[in-house]
Amino acid sequence: MDREYLKRVLIYFVVSVVAIGVAVYVGYHMVQGFITDVETQPAYLDKFSESLTLGAYVMRRERVVLAGETGTVNYLVKNGEKVAVGDELADICRGGGDGVRERIEELDRRIAELTEVETSAAYSSMTDAASMESDIRDMIVAVSGRMADGDIASASSTSELMLKEMNKRAIVTGQTDGFADEIAALTAEREALTSELTDVARTVRTDISAYFFYDVDGYEDAFAFDDIDEVTLDGVYAMTEAEPTAIPADAVGKLVDDYKWYIAVPTDRETALYFDEGGYYDVQLGVEKLTLSMTLRRVLTVSGGGPDSRACLIFECVTMPEDFEYTRLMPATVTVNEYEGYRVPLQAVRVMNYDGVDVYGVYILYGSTVYFRRIEIVLSQDGYVLCDSHAGEIVDDDGYASFPSADGVFEDTETSPPASYESVPYLQLYDMVVVSARGLYDGKIVRN
Repeated sequence: MDREYLKRVLIYFVVSVVAIGVAVYVGYHMVQGFITDVETQPAYLDKFSESLTLGAYVMRRERVVLAGETGTVNYLVKNGEKVAVGDELADICRGGGDGVRERIEELDRRIAELTEVETSAAYSSMTDAASMESDIRDMIVAVSGRMADGDIASASSTSELMLKEMNKRAIVTGQTDGFADEIAALTAEREALTSELTDVARTVRTDISAYFFYDVDGYEDAFAFDDIDEVTLDGVYAMTEAEPTAIPADAVGKLVDDYKWYIAVPTDRETALYFDEGGYYDVQLGVEKLTLSMTLRRVLTVSGGGPDSRACLIFECVTMPEDFEYTRLMPATVTVNEYEGYRVPLQAVRVMNYDGVDVYGVYILYGSTVYFRRIEIVLSQDGYVLCDSHAGEIVDDDGYASFPSADGVFEDTETSPPASYESVPYLQLYDMVVVSARGLYDGKIVRN
């Protein structure tokens, strides 16, 4: 065989292998120039609420019920129960001794609490246990803070709520099967005490249809009103500064003859500007944080302005919740604004310029390709933004964007920049937002 021929073949082979290797090497590094490691996060719906916490005074049409006889009171209806004309409210008993009525009320409250805990736990699961644990920790901190501030009443109320949550968590996590035995024991004690209430001196009945409440605080006259629309700003402040009257010895409770009731929230003119008269607001009341939907019936301010910055918000409620403690003065947390939109990390937001127009947006990843999506920011908060979830619900993308076709399969489209910012599609729910990457541009191939 011709050695020269073999030598030439070997040289050609080596050169070819080297050439292919160089081409592969160069091609690899060229492709790597277009590839970027990225971190993504889906765009999902989120909400944020702005609220104010202020002191609220309960205003109701109240009338104290007098028995005309003193003795141990045996209530015949539940606290807050609706009663009709002629219904028996309570027996006034000569027998029973001191503290029997108070102990019966304590037993009723304890039985109601345990029953409520068992009912609530029945609708909870192990997945809720972590949230309960977090709530319990928050309440421990709250109790400690209120004790330090000398607010014993609030600390006591919060402690009771914490005990309910701890009992519920014990059922959910299987630490106990429930409180049937304890409820039975408390009920038996109540029946024994009730049997001591003998020698009924008088039975108190109602002469009107109303809601009956056990508590009398001495402010029933101070917060009285004939027409809520006639209440003045000075009148509200006079109510809040009034001293309670002495509670008659034969007082057994009070009747509220209207299902509508109100809270008066003293504030200042600047704060009052956040609210719209006639608007609907979610209000959390008391340490129980019972949420009720209320109408802002009136906004009272000083006429003529001047240095007096007093104001008052009067909210109306048409719901009379059961088992709620209508403390005359209680904290009220009013939701002022609510925002909803797609939650996006602030670090993902970019600004693109289209013919002199700055457009806020983010890059999203579909497959291995990056696309720019427009956003309209409605709120920036704590390292993230909420984007309008309704923006661009109907979009004409002029063949620019990768939108699903009728059968749900993405179609290949051009990736060249659009003619104007109006052609840039909006961010959509569950788009995979690129959180951390540099050197991005529309149509860039990346590796995720």
